[in-house]
Amino acid sequence: MHLNRRNALRLGVLASVAPVGIAHQIPAGAAPAASLVEPFGLDAVALGDGIFADKRDRMLRYASGYEAARGELAGPDRMLYNFRANAGLANPAGIRPPGSWDDANGYLRGHYSGHFLSMLAQAYAGTGDDLYRRKLDHLVAGLGESRDALAAAAAQATPRVAGRTGTALRLTGSPLGHAEHVALPSGLVDGLTDLTVAVWINLAAIDTSRLPDPNADPAPLRNGVKVFDFGADADHHLYLTVRADNANPFPRFGITTSGTAGEQRVTAASAIPEGQWTHLAVTLGGGTAVLYVNGTAAASGPVALTPADLGATAANWIGRGQFPQGSVQYLGADVDEFHVFSTSLGADEVAALAAGAGPGGDLARYRFDEAPGAVCADASGNGADARVIAPTDGRRHPGFLAAYPETQFLRLEEFATYGGNAGIWAPYYTTHKILAGLLDAHRLGGNGDASEIATGIGEWVHSRLSVLDRARLDRMWSIYIAGEYGGVNESLANLAALHPDRPEFLQTAKLFDNTALLAATVAGQDLLDGKHANQHIPQFTGYLRMYEQGAGDDYFTAAEQFWDMAIPHRAYAHGGTGVGEIFRARDAIAGSLWQYPNDPNHAETCCVYNLIKLARNLFFHTRDPKYMEYVERALYNQILSSRRDADSTTDPQVTYFVPVRPGQARGYGNTGTCCGGTGMENHTKHQESVYFADRDGLYVNLYMSSTLDWAARRTEITQTTDYPFEGASRIEINGRGGRFDLRLRVPSWATTFTVEVNGRRQSITAEPGTYAVVSRRWRDGDTVDIAMPLRLHTEAALDDDTIQSVYYGPTVLAIKHDPVGTDLATGLISIAVGDDLDEAFEPAGDPLHFTADGYTFAPLHLGDEDPYHLYWRRQQPSAETLHTYSPRSRQ
Repeated sequence: MHLNRRNALRLGVLASVAPVGIAHQIPAGAAPAASLVEPFGLDAVALGDGIFADKRDRMLRYASGYEAARGELAGPDRMLYNFRANAGLANPAGIRPPGSWDDANGYLRGHYSGHFLSMLAQAYAGTGDDLYRRKLDHLVAGLGESRDALAAAAAQATPRVAGRTGTALRLTGSPLGHAEHVALPSGLVDGLTDLTVAVWINLAAIDTSRLPDPNADPAPLRNGVKVFDFGADADHHLYLTVRADNANPFPRFGITTSGTAGEQRVTAASAIPEGQWTHLAVTLGGGTAVLYVNGTAAASGPVALTPADLGATAANWIGRGQFPQGSVQYLGADVDEFHVFSTSLGADEVAALAAGAGPGGDLARYRFDEAPGAVCADASGNGADARVIAPTDGRRHPGFLAAYPETQFLRLEEFATYGGNAGIWAPYYTTHKILAGLLDAHRLGGNGDASEIATGIGEWVHSRLSVLDRARLDRMWSIYIAGEYGGVNESLANLAALHPDRPEFLQTAKLFDNTALLAATVAGQDLLDGKHANQHIPQFTGYLRMYEQGAGDDYFTAAEQFWDMAIPHRAYAHGGTGVGEIFRARDAIAGSLWQYPNDPNHAETCCVYNLIKLARNLFFHTRDPKYMEYVERALYNQILSSRRDADSTTDPQVTYFVPVRPGQARGYGNTGTCCGGTGMENHTKHQESVYFADRDGLYVNLYMSSTLDWAARRTEITQTTDYPFEGASRIEINGRGGRFDLRLRVPSWATTFTVEVNGRRQSITAEPGTYAVVSRRWRDGDTVDIAMPLRLHTEAALDDDTIQSVYYGPTVLAIKHDPVGTDLATGLISIAVGDDLDEAFEPAGDPLHFTADGYTFAPLHLGDEDPYHLYWRRQQPSAETLHTYSPRSRQ
């Protein structure tokens, strides 16, 4: 017998590496909220020949062949590039990051590596091929090394470097540094009418090698970068910037009580040089501000505002600006001799300071000559010590692991907005993908180090969020994109299952509650219109997982209610949802095809990935066939169609969108994007929902050639079928067997569904949209033959009976045709189809191909880049035409 992973597990050979704690989505052993149904692991179900094995094998060739010309581990090394760079570790020669959003400066860098981990773990579990295990272990080991290097750096005291006199503080700057800055005491300049601030800086050169365009001028990156910034917020503050803007690339002092538009400014006329010490000073008093460079007045002008006009100055910083605002950068420079005076010094006094003489600041004086550490001692005698905010400030948990600095998370806590130069997308989204990948590496790949690293990440998340109040958390999770956290609450609940003696993991999962939407959904209020779909779908899978760990019934109610708001009310014919990435109005299907002219794409693939996950998890608790009906629709249509029918070892060849606007085409590729990541996972776990079990028997949910190793009953179930190309399947039972219920899902379109056991027709109830049950004592060699003749059936858009899609069995058929118009009136192909679909649609030779009224219909699952029409106008709609997707609503 060939010793693959499935057989080895059966024989106990791999017992030493078998992971513990998490089954596939559902925890092993008893849980506080136990499920009615349990899935089988990927290693227990082997795919047979067919379309799903074909799509999987293309992804396996990508998983095994990615960068293979450079060596077996070059692919994982690319996934480690950004982690190593962030941790200060060397990367192998010639290795570059994956690219796109996971490029060297990508705001989501690291997320794709998490998906790659999950793909490798699933590939290993499903095939037993040690190649995937070696790649997986190398990637986990590299993540562990990066985590250890980050922890070692954080354990060091903030160093001092050679200064203008004595030692200085080095700030690494942005956008690519760790964004160190210094927090001065609150209220330092409150009530002052006169002020002087003076400092020595040595401006660092910007490393252009990691910029998107290394040949571009890096100087504009310093626009708005603050030497200091004192105030209450972005509307009430005073500042000195090293470079005002492109038109004025010179130092500028500004003060305002009404934002940028109300600034009173003075601007110098020459730039600050790099790599040499420059003395800068600002004096403010008597209605005049003067900006000095190296002891000489460089600009002056009338400025009526004073620090007293700013109110309480709680945010006083060296090296950074105020939040919230659209562009926040950090100073890259060595800083020395920072003085704050309560008076407006004269020109001779400023010149003396620049010459190294004169008095020190009477409010605060920071010489940075103290021992390394996070405290910057005040030499003025006022006790106004400042604190360095940096990875080495002593506040970092050693479990932190990311491919970018922890500053991303600080920015989110300070209410950064999405995009622009704020430099933040969705840090906890990235955390989730890394955490989920590590948990998959442990659960499916038996890697114990992955569990330890994941646990540390969970501890670090707890350390950051547990000190924040609910109002701040609510604001964070409400921010578009930046507040997107994927399903990190699901991963934290999985950690709670791994560590039942660690309640902080479930407590931390609750900190991710999107409280307003959660409460509304529990109450049955549909607020989804306009919501970022993939920002919210995985939250509800997380809530369901939290319910399983004992978080409370409301979390289950939320997941169930959310599902019913999304499906069928926002589902297209192939199972996808959304216009672009956004949920749109309830029951507006036809209306959404052209309603948003600037966004021709629909049905983000990540959304259907997460909807399938939510559907199967809800089935575990409800056994409601509607969830598996959806899984079939989405899996056999959008997911199959999301993988191009061509091999590639350079990118996963998956879709971002599978559009439904008539005449659109799919685009494939997507290295580094969110859908590129979920796409890698989609096609290495096709067998996950074919079979489930409960204490009474077996559910056959999907008709897919496969073999189940049902170890608990010492029974093997083999299913042979060419579904969806044929409406039949044979199931063979080998092994001990015994008495159990065999539950066979009857698809909603299957008006005829018959079952024979060992050639004998069974008398069973087989209503469409239910499970037909055959209950008996099964013996070795028993056969079950299922017949469900494929038939044509149509489905109308919820908001227009005349706009329809057509299916043959479970397969949605699309018209192969270019665009014909730009709105509902002109853009839909009109076809004369009466009540008799068999008369209107003629088989066209190739499998699942038809012609009707001169148009060619082909299965959507063909992975090509041809334009297509999923919806068309039926000239003679039948009175019985479907009005909605539902297991019990059919033509």
